[in-house]
Amino acid sequence: MLEKNVDMALIGHNYLSYLLSFDLLAKNKKVLMLDDERLKYGALFGRQVCELERSFLKTWGEDSKVEPFINLDRYLTQTTLHFHADQSIVHLGRTPFDNLMELCRKFPLLFLKANGEVSFENTPEFKEKVNGEFLSFCHRVGQNTCRFSSLQSISLDTFLNHCPATIKELFLLFKSNVEELYVQESKYWEYKSFLYSAKAFFQSRMSLKSSEIELFHLFHSILSPFYKLKEDKINAELKNIFEERGGQLKRTHVREWKFYKESPWSIELASFEGIIHPTRVSLLGGIPEKLPLKVFPDNKCYKNVTSQITISENSNIEDGIYILSKNNRIGTNYSLMVFEKNEFHCQVEQYVLKKKGQKISFFTKDLNSWLKDDLTELIPGIRSFSMSSDFEFGDEVFVAEGNVGRIKNGIQLPKRVRIYDTSNPILKRKLNNVYYFGPYKDSHLGLFTTLADIKETQQFL
Repeated sequence: MLEKNVDMALIGHNYLSYLLSFDLLAKNKKVLMLDDERLKYGALFGRQVCELERSFLKTWGEDSKVEPFINLDRYLTQTTLHFHADQSIVHLGRTPFDNLMELCRKFPLLFLKANGEVSFENTPEFKEKVNGEFLSFCHRVGQNTCRFSSLQSISLDTFLNHCPATIKELFLLFKSNVEELYVQESKYWEYKSFLYSAKAFFQSRMSLKSSEIELFHLFHSILSPFYKLKEDKINAELKNIFEERGGQLKRTHVREWKFYKESPWSIELASFEGIIHPTRVSLLGGIPEKLPLKVFPDNKCYKNVTSQITISENSNIEDGIYILSKNNRIGTNYSLMVFEKNEFHCQVEQYVLKKKGQKISFFTKDLNSWLKDDLTELIPGIRSFSMSSDFEFGDEVFVAEGNVGRIKNGIQLPKRVRIYDTSNPILKRKLNNVYYFGPYKDSHLGLFTTLADIKETQQFL
């Protein structure tokens, strides 16, 4: 029998919901998780794990005694990333040293000294040093951030104070060179296209501008081994632990919300259980636009249009994730494409600027033309492909460049998201005790910021 009076209703079924729930259950809170298909994270957010996030999650698992997070590596698959930026192609996702060498070959200005010399020597000793120091640094920072840091206390100094000399020297050189590239407004567009696409992929943010801490996180992400999380597999294990510890999971839709004095009063479920009464509600997903709620500020953002294609068996392209960008699309209605190849099948995500009243039928022709042009021009070996599904909107959200938020110690903090009840179109009320965790919060470090946000917020719930 479903418990009707709960302390927290979590809307959205994903491993981040479980993370939040375990800390609440440890405080003897009554937690109900609703698997409402209308609120989900996209195919990328949360499933892209680099070394900082990997260490953070494993530390959280150790502290909460949750075995799937302690043994997180069982659910991670190391995956190659192929960034196609204009005419340049860079292959990342391997060891830190391999990634560094690849970047130096394809985008040499990122790590050149002022005198034009390469900043390091390609020796076995340097390779071992970079790999060891980078992974040790990520483990230490991920662990300390999970246990001791709040969102506001995470700064560039947080990273640099733990940074070994070699990694720190590489970052400072990277930072100086990137800043110099952006000073040249009419030059180096291949570099800018790559940085733009990498920022979108790793930080869920469409922007050319970066604060110092964002540059460090981007530096870490492009040097880090890349892992794809098998979320369905880990969720199956987490569900059992969640229910053993007293949590309740229900797959149903929220039919109607009722709020009293701007706080949750009742939620009517589209199932025989009927009405529940939560004290607090947390939303964990992309944009809750399919629910009678509105997120403010209404950020400019890009949404994904998803489709599947089948490519020719003669196409000689390795499996992996491909990120395709062009400098003349930066900031336009059709900005970026990401697709994942598995044998002869590809999952395609095309990112389009979100607009009111937007329907895919309005720009299906443009999507087809865009897809055909990019696959034939940027990826050698694709001789033909066929669509195996129709275009449809996905759940991914990439926040576009907006106004600068609050600044503290040189950090741009995520904007404070407010949730409004829109069930009554005449009376829109700002809600209390309703929380949102996800990329629409303008999280400037992507998944890493969201993890820190959840970890910090649960202490006050």
